[in-house]
Amino acid sequence: MSSLPESILANWAAAIALWALPYLTLRHHFGHETTQAMQWSLLAIAVLGSIHVFYAAWQVSRDRAWRAAHGLRTPIPAR
Repeated sequence: MSSLPESILANWAAAIALWALPYLTLRHHFGHETTQAMQWSLLAIAVLGSIHVFYAAWQVSRDRAWRAAHGLRTPIPAR
């Protein structure tokens, strides 16, 4: 399980992944140009946040108890 600060940072990064493009689009629409460095840093943060969220979801979905609680078959163990 992740530590609390790591989870908070990952959730903020995932939120940036959702809102970076609309934010940059609105800034451009209202005439406030954004530096290329800021655009790339938002992209990097968004990618890292998305990867963390998908990895955490994948880990949870592999748990046998979680799968049984949600009516899913348990995976066949590798031989």
